[in-house]
Amino acid sequence: MVNKSLLLFLLFLTLPACTLSKRKDPNTAREIVDMLGNRVTVPKPLERVALFSGPTGQIALILRADKHLCAVTKTFKLSPLVREYFPHITALPSPRTVNGMINIEELVASRAQLLIAGKVDGELVQRKTSIPVAFFEDSLDEGPEAIIQEIRFYARIFRAEPRAEAYIRCMKTVETLISSRLKSLEESQRLRVYNGFSPSHLVTLGGDTFFSKNIERAGCINSASSIKTLGKREGLHSGLGEISMEQVLAWNPDIIVVDTGNPEALKADPRWSSLKAVQAGRVYTIPSGFFVWNRPTAEAAALYPLWLAMTAYPEKFKDLSLPAILKEFYRTVFSVSLRDEQIGMILSGAYREKMMRNVP
Repeated sequence: MVNKSLLLFLLFLTLPACTLSKRKDPNTAREIVDMLGNRVTVPKPLERVALFSGPTGQIALILRADKHLCAVTKTFKLSPLVREYFPHITALPSPRTVNGMINIEELVASRAQLLIAGKVDGELVQRKTSIPVAFFEDSLDEGPEAIIQEIRFYARIFRAEPRAEAYIRCMKTVETLISSRLKSLEESQRLRVYNGFSPSHLVTLGGDTFFSKNIERAGCINSASSIKTLGKREGLHSGLGEISMEQVLAWNPDIIVVDTGNPEALKADPRWSSLKAVQAGRVYTIPSGFFVWNRPTAEAAALYPLWLAMTAYPEKFKDLSLPAILKEFYRTVFSVSLRDEQIGMILSGAYREKMMRNVP
């Protein structure tokens, strides 16, 4: 049974059942302002939108705007949860593979009335087509406030402001829950967390990234807070940086979170065996739902800090059920009813592995 505190928390998660408004207007166009301050004229009604971002594509699902998409990034279609619950998206063309790699002919053939994109993709499309472009801010140095700005930006485009504000209330409710449970935590009690990406586990996000803020929101400290990793490096996703094994040993984190491979394999590796996290058995796989929780998404902004806080300080949340909270979150935010085994796959990171296997 879930107790009173969990029920109160779930009550706050309830979102209004609204859809995209069908506003009748004699005008044939309207103006929106994108996240870079550009004024963009779009037709009325706006029915065909190309969305070029894998991680933030899920905002369209939150806003119930998925039926208005006419083209997406390939990685967005690889999500097993997208494939199961939003199968129509898998049939959409995917002119974009990665940043700057766009099949212009396929995009034009999608008859997009508007493209939502980051700077590199958007400027490329502006040079080669007449499709209007609304730019999102693709910096990785912002925290939860950037997610709030982004979801409001999408809501203006799709005229889904009530759903955007409901999600924002949900995210802030999670923050309130965490802070109320950890208010007695002394600075000296805060655990140091190292997040190791790639098969080597020697790639991470530094203290100048959004991820460091998400770790802090969980009442923890990013072991990599002293280094800066913003920017693009060859062979790595933007914001990631390579470090040495010696650096991890010097940090000696209390908790290690990996995105690839099996935590048991890391614990059995003699190079890692002297670390406090390994000796305490505190090595975990990062969860992955519609997208892996180490990227700047609306899903991760709400759920990663909660998962990490409950993982790091279980005694502070012992009366709450994380699987029950996740079920309610996905039901109210994404309108999907997940099964117990799916919740288990999210928490084990299995969906990331399935997504990677789908990559051509």
